[in-house]
Amino acid sequence: MAAYNILVIEDDPQIAESLVEMLEILGHQVLTTAESYDQAVAALDKENPDLALVDIQLKGQKTGIDVAERLRNEYKVPFIFTTAYADKETIEKAAAHSPYGYIVKPYGMKDINAGIEVAISNHQNIKLLKDEEGEVFQQSNLFVKVNSRLVRIEPDNILFVEAKGDYVLFKTPEKGYIVHSTIKNIEDKLDSSRFVRVHRSYIVNLSKIVDIEENNLLLGDLIIPVSRNQKPILLSKLNTI
Repeated sequence: MAAYNILVIEDDPQIAESLVEMLEILGHQVLTTAESYDQAVAALDKENPDLALVDIQLKGQKTGIDVAERLRNEYKVPFIFTTAYADKETIEKAAAHSPYGYIVKPYGMKDINAGIEVAISNHQNIKLLKDEEGEVFQQSNLFVKVNSRLVRIEPDNILFVEAKGDYVLFKTPEKGYIVHSTIKNIEDKLDSSRFVRVHRSYIVNLSKIVDIEENNLLLGDLIIPVSRNQKPILLSKLNTI
């Protein structure tokens, strides 16, 4: 059995201690424990876990479901919900965030072991499926999947990428390519030294920027909005005098 680096998010100190002991007996390393949303996020900013075990009920206003949303969308870490509640409402709320596993308290070592193996397997299978679907492959050249074809695009030729619901538009001077993906997924796969997210809906090619004024930038004769939060990030990537 493989050993994994695990983050434990549990608001009951005694349960957290027991869970840590079981994980260590199973050969895993517990990076740290957290008992609230804020502690969990702080830990995730410092650590790089293979998996998180998340209690749904946490200290504070935010719950384990809020943590799960960050784990999936921002940190890309698989997670298992652990809870003492198995009622229909709780399960439906948890299921809406697509956990990689769900363990009901009280649990034993066999439950934990099985849950971890299933979660890691699910995560690996999902990553493999996404790679096979090939929304974007980042090499010296870029390939995007358009319908059933992989189309090659020179990264330097991309003007911008725009979010359009469940799709994104890759815009080049010659044409546009619509790809089934999220802009966050595209942002993760593009070279961050050459492309920057300037707005929740736009990623731009730094080499194509002609002018920046207030909350807009020019790519040739195209005007792209720049959000207030993203502008400092954009400016930090430019060689300014």
